[in-house]
Amino acid sequence: MQGESAAATVAERPEWLALVRRLTSGDVRQTLDQLKGSPLVREGRVCLIGLDAIRHRMGSRWAGRRETVYAYAQQTLRRQMGAHGFALRISEVDFLVAQPTVERLAGQTHCLNCLRDILDHFLGEALPGDLIVHEVMAIGDGEIDALKLDIGRRPATQTFEESPRPPRAPPPKQDRWAPFAAQDGRTLRASCALEPVFQLRTFGRIGYRLTRRVLASPNDRALGMEEQRQLSSADIEKIDFATLARGLNRLEQETDTERQPSLILPVSYVTLANQRGRNTLADFLRAAQGAVQRGLICEVCDIEGVPPSALVAAISRIRTFSLFVVGRLAAPPAASLEPFKDVGLNGFSIERPTGSLSDAEFAEFARTVTLATKPAARGMMFFGLTGAKEVAMASLYGATHASFAPGAIGAHNVGMAPP
Repeated sequence: MQGESAAATVAERPEWLALVRRLTSGDVRQTLDQLKGSPLVREGRVCLIGLDAIRHRMGSRWAGRRETVYAYAQQTLRRQMGAHGFALRISEVDFLVAQPTVERLAGQTHCLNCLRDILDHFLGEALPGDLIVHEVMAIGDGEIDALKLDIGRRPATQTFEESPRPPRAPPPKQDRWAPFAAQDGRTLRASCALEPVFQLRTFGRIGYRLTRRVLASPNDRALGMEEQRQLSSADIEKIDFATLARGLNRLEQETDTERQPSLILPVSYVTLANQRGRNTLADFLRAAQGAVQRGLICEVCDIEGVPPSALVAAISRIRTFSLFVVGRLAAPPAASLEPFKDVGLNGFSIERPTGSLSDAEFAEFARTVTLATKPAARGMMFFGLTGAKEVAMASLYGATHASFAPGAIGAHNVGMAPP
């Protein structure tokens, strides 16, 4: 992009963007030449992520540690984008990221989240001035023209984690799916509740998770996890949709017009694997996007036994709707989940076992789970904890988020109120 044409392009952009130029190294020219005429650039689906802050803060240590930084950055980008994009280091501190199947603003959000993760890992914090992401405007001969996203000039109502959300759409009606006759003849319905979820580093509420129970008529007996796994795929789909419909209606009734920071929505793998199910699910996710400020967190259930390659494909189909995607564990893993490292999951979640647990029993539960999940993802959510002591123990072993069981004792001692 030369002189006048570049200036004209900048004039058409919002005020919070500023023009920059970055020279590229010769060994990446072939890839850049392939992107040069691609519609991805015109559509704003190509970004640059800058590691300038890490190089600056490391100073003389940068030369010895930069390969470690590059490896972690590549791993983080691959994990966040899953199968819907690719990343390439084009200079000492710049990674080029292309996301063909993700809309412009959602792609920028992914890039910002990845950079925040990288800065947190190496610097301990991600300051606003260190979050350097550019939207690529043109690729020339040995140079890239890009526009820097300037957090200081963005509207005050936006945050770096959020992408613009559509107006609230009316949630689909629950009575389309509940109650329903299962294939084994039983009449089933889904019951759900909104449960606050907290980040353990700051003890701040990140939003709600949608909990669910499957009840069988006429006595509303709750089905256990094993019983639910034995249901047909069609029945599981109906439970997913009944849960989402009821939960979104409840969210609208209980929170009025106030948008929550985020919302964790459960969805079964079998629903994601079915084309018909994905189409209906997309309608729910579009409706849910209008109810949150920062984005949706999709919790993929029943992932045990799913091949990693199949999970990559399933996650890619909801990535555009999601700020994060986590995998729901039915029980503490018996082995490391490292094979799931590159499937696109940002973390895992698990429910505390029911009943009374001694401190030693809970510690072993938390240790087993975090040890198995740590090689695959940094995020770990423990749900249904019974008090402040369990929160402290889970955090000690590496948990990042938690929720309390109803009536949890001592929640106020860590700055949180029980749901």
